[in-house]
This record gives sequence, structure tokens and C-alpha cells, in this order.
Amino acid sequence: MRKPIDKNVVCLMPWLHMHIWPNGNTFPCCMSNTDHVFGNVYKEGINQLINNDNFKNIRKQMLNGEKPEACMRCYELETSADSWTLRKNSLESFKNHIDLFDKTNEDGSIDDYKMYYMDIRFSNLCNMKCRTCGPELSSSWYDDQIKLHPDYPKSKFIDLKNNPFLMDDLMPHLDYVEEVYFAGGEALITPQHYQVLDYWLEKGRTDVRLRYTTNFSALKLKEKSILEYWKMFKDVRVAASLDTYGDRAEYSRKGTDWDRIVKNRRQMIESCPDVYFEITPTVSVFSVHSLFDFHRTWVEEGLLNINNIRVNILTHPRYFSITMLTPEQKEEVHKIYDQYIDWLKRNNAWDHIIHSVKGIVDYMDSADHTHLIPEFRNQITRIDNIRDENLLNTFPELKLLWT
Repeated sequence: MRKPIDKNVVCLMPWLHMHIWPNGNTFPCCMSNTDHVFGNVYKEGINQLINNDNFKNIRKQMLNGEKPEACMRCYELETSADSWTLRKNSLESFKNHIDLFDKTNEDGSIDDYKMYYMDIRFSNLCNMKCRTCGPELSSSWYDDQIKLHPDYPKSKFIDLKNNPFLMDDLMPHLDYVEEVYFAGGEALITPQHYQVLDYWLEKGRTDVRLRYTTNFSALKLKEKSILEYWKMFKDVRVAASLDTYGDRAEYSRKGTDWDRIVKNRRQMIESCPDVYFEITPTVSVFSVHSLFDFHRTWVEEGLLNINNIRVNILTHPRYFSITMLTPEQKEEVHKIYDQYIDWLKRNNAWDHIIHSVKGIVDYMDSADHTHLIPEFRNQITRIDNIRDENLLNTFPELKLLWT
């Protein structure tokens, strides 16, 4: 007889979803540890992968109240920062499928798999090369990667469209998708993204919940305008990967044209005023000091609702994490975030927004990773040399990491 379900452990993602990268590698979800590859869709196919040994084992572990190693990022964020995670979100957004736990076979397999949640990274095509990213998910990173690692074996563009078997495998599942998450690469310049939207429109599936994480740099692909597509779907939520602004954004997310980002936001407000928009700042050493100023500026300029922010705390690579800051820097961050929280309270921000901002400093204080400062310096120096940039010219508050 199975143990009672432990809602602090289970996650619905391994029952209704698989997360596929452009190279075909497959994971339980986008939050899972990428060191734990569950299979490759090129070799097995969707319908075989979902019941391979890795997926069966992760289900059995969860149902037995065990926390799988591949899922530790969610558990860590829930413990150290009390964050809202994809694991928690799966139990809320797909609670109508909670009976999937009871329908699981003793060996961890599931019958009649349906992809109710879809997150497939069709391509690594991207027009930016963010410091915290890499060539697997950004084609723009490739040239720098070759300079860093001349023996890098992969090609610049990684694209699932080169595998027609996958697309044939995927198409029947599109009819069951309730929610889709488009990310990248950069979804808004990826052809397959529009192909999927066109399929749903042809089928009258305007009820599919569209969820995006986008660098928000381009609102068109050739003649296709994403703003026109968003008008045709009933539930669209757009999360922009914006964590700081101006020259700081242009450094940390190389390829950013900050003036273009602002123009795109104003165009979206004019064209799609009812489409939900939020920022999902990745809180790292590059953004932790300036996030407050950025958030406040956009609120005051009418570009953002004060509550439309969903914090994403960077945990890897550790050498870019805020846990790597020195005690003096952490003390300064505490002062900034005391002011930040006071501003949120004075402007009637929701409690969970205030809570998530508090979670940033809680996570920062949860560990001391100052031993990674030499690795941080090494990474920054090598990339700065390639890109002819200088970190301290843009982020003078990080000079303690060089002394």
C-alpha cells in the first residue's frame, strides 16, 4: 500500500509533461538539474521516453515521499527563500489532474500519457548572449564559446525541426495541451513557435493558456506580429526577462538595446493593453543592487504594475549567485532591500510580492560561497576580454570582488 501523498514533495510535472531541449535532451521540467538527463527524444521519442526508467523512478520516489536529486532546485528555493516554485505551481494550476498520482502503476509508469503542459525548446536561436546563459540555449553565444573552448564540439544552431520524427510524435499531443510555456532560445523569433500557434488557431483552440518568458527584444518574425496573435487567445501571460536597466542590462544580457525594450513595452500597452505583462528578474550579482531602482522606475513611468514582478533567484552557476558576495556587500544589499520593502509597503504592494523580495536576502544569507570569488573573477575576465568590456565600469559596487 502506498504512503499518503506528501504535498511538500510531489510535483505533477513528471506526470503531464517533459521538458525537451534543442539537442533532444529531456528533463522532468525546466527547473530540474540539467546534470540529470532523463533521455533523448531523438533516440526514444515522446511516447517511449515518458515511461523510461528515469521517469518511472522519479514518480516512485515522489510517491514514496522522497525528494529526487534532479528536483533539488525547487526544494532548495522553497526552503531557503520560501519561494513560489514550478513544483508548487503544478499542484495549483493542474489540480484537476491530481488523480494522476492514484493512477500511477506500481512500477512508476503511467497509461495513456497526455501532454497537458508543454515546454519544448525548439531551437537555441537567440539574439542575445546573457552572462548567465550558454550556447546550448543561445546561438549568439557560439562564437564566444569557441574562443573560450576551441575544442567545443557542437554546432552554432541546434534545432528540433531537423528531426521530423519528433514533430510527428508531438502533433497528436497538441490537442490535449492546456498550458504552454514558450521560452528559448528566444521564442518570439523562433518559427516553430508560430507554427504551433497557427495549429491551435486552425483547431479553434484559443483556450490554450499561453505563457512566455522572452527577452522582449523583438515583437515580429518577418510578417508575423506576436501582438496580433496575443489578441486572439483568451489567456496570455508575458514574462520579460528584465532584471536591471540601461547599460547594466546591455552588459549582463549582451545584445540588449535598452531603448528598444522600452519602445516595445509602450507598443504592447497600446496594442494589447489587456494582455498580462510582468518582469521576471533573474537575481544575480549583476542585478541584486539595481533591481529596486529598475522596478521603481518602470512603475513610476507607467510601464509596469507594482505587483507584476516574479522573482527568479539564480542558483547556478554558483559563481554568479548572490551567495557569493562578501559580508560587506551583503550588508549593503540589506540596506537597499530594507528601502525596497519599505517602498513596496508604502505603495500597497501585495504581501506575496513583499515576501518574495524578502526571500532574496534570505537566500543571500543562506550560504557563504565567497570561496568561488576566484572563479567569478576568472569567468568575468575571460569574457570581458573577448567582448572588450569591463565589469567594474558598469558595476562599480562589485569592486570588492577584485580586492
